[in-house]
Amino acid sequence: MTMNDGIKDGKSDLAPERLFTAVRLSPELRGAVGGMCRRLSRELSFAKWVHEEDYHITLQFLGDTDPRAIPALVSALRKAAANFGPFTLSLSEAGVFGATAAPRVLWAGLGGETDQLRELQGRIVEATLPLGFRAEERAYKPHVTLARKYRGEGAFDPGQLDALTREEAALHASWRVDQWVLFATRMHNKPMYEIVETINF
Repeated sequence: MTMNDGIKDGKSDLAPERLFTAVRLSPELRGAVGGMCRRLSRELSFAKWVHEEDYHITLQFLGDTDPRAIPALVSALRKAAANFGPFTLSLSEAGVFGATAAPRVLWAGLGGETDQLRELQGRIVEATLPLGFRAEERAYKPHVTLARKYRGEGAFDPGQLDALTREEAALHASWRVDQWVLFATRMHNKPMYEIVETINF
């Protein structure tokens, strides 16, 4: 449970918001990756391809949160970004999570100033701790999810990933990160994530 400690003893008739913080791809790169994935969807049988407006790098998953806690959360997030400057990231190789023959996630890796990304992620986790949010126990592995749940008739061929990385210009593009966002999840909508707050450096 990730309710704000200061209000969790009370009851609210407001539905909780499922929140997370993230870095978005630039608009140009979202379009390029979206075009790449539309081509890939004709060759790779994944059940769900991410909407191009939803491409992001998760910083911290916050979970179900009382809407009354959001102003304090936004204030803490803004303080976390104080004196933090823009940095550059790039997409790199494609990869999968899960069983090699039937992966559950197709993703794009990251290059560029990833140390800056990790520092930002650490600042956010530290800033949200006093509000009752907790860091995930698993190691932070930043990536951009492209598709989920392989459903091909035959086993997935990992060799396709090597060819994809070599041939797709979108997987080598870079962009300047000068803001990040607080997202709310809207299940079954397309796009599925709605911006609650944008935080500029």
